Amino acid sequence: MKRKLALIGKDISYSLSPLIHGEIFREMGYDATYELFSVDKDELPALVKKLKSEYVGFNITKPHKQNILPYLDDTDLKSVNTVRVDGDKLHGYSTDGYGFSRDLKIRFGEKIHGTALVLGAGGVARVIVDELKKLGFDVYIRNRTAARAEALADEFGAHVADESVKPDLVVNCTSYGFNRGENPALAFDEQSGHDHWVFNDGRLKWMYDTIYSPPVTDFLASFPSAERANGLGMLILQAIEADRIMCGFDIDDALEKKLYADIMRKIKSRI
Repeated sequence: MKRKLALIGKDISYSLSPLIHGEIFREMGYDATYELFSVDKDELPALVKKLKSEYVGFNITKPHKQNILPYLDDTDLKSVNTVRVDGDKLHGYSTDGYGFSRDLKIRFGEKIHGTALVLGAGGVARVIVDELKKLGFDVYIRNRTAARAEALADEFGAHVADESVKPDLVVNCTSYGFNRGENPALAFDEQSGHDHWVFNDGRLKWMYDTIYSPPVTDFLASFPSAERANGLGMLILQAIEADRIMCGFDIDDALEKKLYADIMRKIKSRI
């Protein structure tokens, strides 16, 4: 019988997840479907009941990464994007951090290190800061609201950035370039006292945008001399890790890189 997996979110018809997971299933010889469920918070109880009884597992995206937590049996995470169904139990995981750190190494080299500047202090930024600290980066955070940057910095032993920071790596975790989001390097009034703060790019080597479309986002286009990567690889790699968890796939490093390259090529031809 064909197995079933799914993605829960809101207004997610644009999602690349069915394509990505479909390619992984095909490579692994796994007979399964991958569906999209766009629901409001009050619709979660009925949907979770259905998924729990009929599905192998499911992924979660905005705005439900926290909303799903009360339905899980054994997670201490603050945000979950992957749920494995195990009988009458739901086990929660987050694969976003793995996707980011693995992609960072694939794109820029296994030994990437130095000073990192993270733009933003929301849920994505929290994942990124945590991973960068694990990789040994000296991490600075810039956010439009100073208090949020300070709270995130305190949680992970990072710093609040000012105009003096000279990053090797800059990671955009804001909405700049997506749905008309604002430039993260501008208008940090509360912190800088003026309208046009721009980080000191004196030794900038790498730019990473967690947004994956278009291939060269407005943020990445700002500094063409640096090595640049968008978030497509992160999306692919977190999906591979999620399928390891939900489906029990044995995917070694060589197969992971093959899946990464094959899926990347197929998606680039469509966006």
